[in-house]
Amino acid sequence: MSHLLQPPTSVKLRLCPSSSPPSSTVEFATLLEQAGASWVTLHARHVSARRRRQGAADLDVVHALKKTLRVPVVSNGNVRMWEDMQKNKEETEADGIMVGETLLGNPCLFANVIPDPVRISLEYLEICKELPDVATYRTIEAHVKHFIEFQCSRRPWYNKFRAALSACEGVDDVEHLLRTKVTRWRGRAARDDHEACPDDLEYTTA
Repeated sequence: MSHLLQPPTSVKLRLCPSSSPPSSTVEFATLLEQAGASWVTLHARHVSARRRRQGAADLDVVHALKKTLRVPVVSNGNVRMWEDMQKNKEETEADGIMVGETLLGNPCLFANVIPDPVRISLEYLEICKELPDVATYRTIEAHVKHFIEFQCSRRPWYNKFRAALSACEGVDDVEHLLRTKVTRWRGRAARDDHEACPDDLEYTTA
């Protein structure tokens, strides 16, 4: 198929089944390269029926892939903080790092910034108001939940926040929740400089 397309064709894959030999993933990726893949991205976990991210990613397989393939290799997995990206790249020698759901909680990750969770939520709501047709309310609700959850999921008030968010019926309700109850629960107003408060950061990395 790659030979019939003008744009480069890439492949993203997970580890081959655990019942296969450890070398199976590298062998399969080699076949993909021979078939015309311009680069390969490996999410170095097995597919799990219970959880999509069951266990830590096996970065040794990414490193083996990098040593074997001639095309660029991108590593995916085990990234939650800026330092995780640096460690991933050092361990795998990959050509790039792919980050997925962590960016839902911290869209500023690639700038090495941990934003104030309430401030980033309010900024997001302003964008949603300016572009009302871009996202459904349920999508907006889910994004705000990710922003708060990323840093505050271990805070004693987090379950109250989830219940209150579920009871909201629109963007204005969510904004009111953030400016009143969440601000009161945190014991501080949102910061403008996007520097995480120490206790939020502690709960993030615990």
